Amino acid sequence: MAQNTKVTNRWLVFTAGVVFNFVLSGTSAFSILSKALGDTGEWNGENIALAYSIYNIMLAIFGIVIGSISSRLNPKLLMYGGSTFFAAGWIVSSLSSSQHVLFYIGFGVIAGIGGGSLYNFTVTNTLKWFPDKRGLISGILLGAATTGPITVAPFTTMLLSHVSAYQVFLILGIIYVALMFLVSWMVNVPPADYKPAGWEPAATGSTNATGEDKNWKQMLATPQFWMLWLIFAFANTPAMMMLSSVTSIGSTQAHFTTAQATAVVMLMAIANFIGRMGFGAISDRIGRYWTLLLALVVDIIAILSLAMINNANLFIVVVMVVGACGGALLVLFPPITAEAFGVKNSGLNYSIMFTAYSSAALIGGQLASNYKESGDYTGAFIIAGVLMGIALVILGVVIASNKKKANA
Repeated sequence: MAQNTKVTNRWLVFTAGVVFNFVLSGTSAFSILSKALGDTGEWNGENIALAYSIYNIMLAIFGIVIGSISSRLNPKLLMYGGSTFFAAGWIVSSLSSSQHVLFYIGFGVIAGIGGGSLYNFTVTNTLKWFPDKRGLISGILLGAATTGPITVAPFTTMLLSHVSAYQVFLILGIIYVALMFLVSWMVNVPPADYKPAGWEPAATGSTNATGEDKNWKQMLATPQFWMLWLIFAFANTPAMMMLSSVTSIGSTQAHFTTAQATAVVMLMAIANFIGRMGFGAISDRIGRYWTLLLALVVDIIAILSLAMINNANLFIVVVMVVGACGGALLVLFPPITAEAFGVKNSGLNYSIMFTAYSSAALIGGQLASNYKESGDYTGAFIIAGVLMGIALVILGVVIASNKKKANA
């Protein structure tokens, strides 16, 4: 990938990464806009859900595509191009009205291409500039993504009181492209041998257990990748289930009031932000895997407890714990991937690892929908807890294997 001959101020790259993660989290407004679209009578739930599913598929596909060719692309042009696609998807959606295919193309395909081009690259590239504090920087970067539900969602609600849902898509598209273009010039890749002034790698030395960078084929050939992938997918399931259906689950099981149903979404987002920041900082001190172990233990207790809680306020508190632990997973896996398989190919490698997150979204959403008609989500909580337990066992195997290699 092309880069400047002079060393870039890494804090400019960091600033751009924060802005991009904030903008890309703007898809949180989709849940509010979907209701507004449904109220027009031109859409049903399945039509709207299909567009969001297409978006997530394109996000995963283009994350891998861009990861595989990013070394041959100019980073600034990639940012401008991805920003244009992402914003254009929202703007095209504003023109769709009852034309479902145009909406699928706009929000699903075009915005998905833009999001996939930007998300994983901005995270992994920024982390390359901060080998001295990967956990903290990962926490702040991905914490910025939780600010979408906190800020964009209320802003969208306010706009809907004045204009149509289609006009909101147009307004958000224009705002998003303006914000991203404002910081795209700041993005650059670090030199291959980059080290911050005054920092030296720890005595253990290598960026991964074998002391060598692995490309994606070599990574997929290792048992460690598949174990980490399963941990990422299974451990994320409870958070994804609650993120997709917390209002429905809480209203059925804990008899939420309208105010509580509204507040729980924002409170879970705040907890997710705190989890990303807190667990990211902790991981720099005690290590990624021990931090991950802590998050999984707390999460499995919380998700199983939810099956027995009927008090609305207590339910919200425990949901916030689940949200915080879900934030830990997202913030830990970019540095875990880089440290397990090397920094050199971390962009593509993490894009492949990230497919586990997409899988968790499908599993979690399906779990909630399968139990919705019965009005009893106990089975969903138990299945999520079992998956968490499997993830915990696999993590124990990974930790033991790493310890064995370190002592060899």
